[in-house]
Amino acid sequence: MHTRAYLSLAAICLIWGTTYTAIKFAIRDFPPYLLVFMRQTAAGLILLGVALALGKFYLPNRKYLVRQCFTGLCTITGGNGFITWGMQHVPSGLASIIGSLTPIVVLLINLFWGQAERPNRRMLSGILLGFIGVVVIFSDGWQNFFQPDYVLGVLGCFGSCLTWSLGTVMAKRWNAPGVSPILNAGLQITAGGLGGGLLSLLFDRSHVIHHTFEGWAALLYLVVFGSALAFTLYMYALKHLSATVSSLYTYINPIVAIVFGWLWLNEHLTAWELAGMGVTLAGVWLVNQGARLQTQAALKGPVR
Repeated sequence: MHTRAYLSLAAICLIWGTTYTAIKFAIRDFPPYLLVFMRQTAAGLILLGVALALGKFYLPNRKYLVRQCFTGLCTITGGNGFITWGMQHVPSGLASIIGSLTPIVVLLINLFWGQAERPNRRMLSGILLGFIGVVVIFSDGWQNFFQPDYVLGVLGCFGSCLTWSLGTVMAKRWNAPGVSPILNAGLQITAGGLGGGLLSLLFDRSHVIHHTFEGWAALLYLVVFGSALAFTLYMYALKHLSATVSSLYTYINPIVAIVFGWLWLNEHLTAWELAGMGVTLAGVWLVNQGARLQTQAALKGPVR
């Protein structure tokens, strides 16, 4: 069972790494929140249809349904919506690096939620390294912060990291073990997609779609692979692995996003940004090492 969960995680690493490039193509032709609405609502309805066809669809009680919808608003409306909007103004590689902080934010949310053990030295060192990495990333391009759109794009990416991490913690705690990951994913994605539609009505400057092959191909890829397939795999991984381990995809996503951004979008990162990415990923690795060792503390004693 854990082998399948890790294989699901490996697929997520590749798929979600490529979605940064696909989003860049799609937002050339679609308003950002309208894109979120179309992508996620379509994917959610597909998953609910699959759950129905497989006999795994049923309406849960009101409390469970509300929790699933709220989780979807965090992970999809916030997590996917904010980064889609932010990527209008920042490179896909930079957006993916900011997203790599997810395991650290997941840890901090768990601590503030009051149901996690105090961080050990490895975890504290990882948190510190992660934020040092962010400082290094932006140290070379500080002049970009004089551009309001760039600042808003960066804030959107950080907002995405925060809301996605919050949704990850909620999904891990609230997804019932006996409920199909396909149904959970369908409920969350549909709710999040509808939330994206509301944000589109409120904040998209235009609702005009420019019809190009690249734009529609990117949308189709995002619907089928980036949302329907990958999010189901993510729900499966969360069901069988810890929230911290399940967020390990953030190690690989920036590398995949940077390579595809270079190949398809002619994006380039400076040496400082690459160095900062290395420091950030080292911090994420330390956090996950500390979390893994912490789970063994009850048998082997406290981690030093």
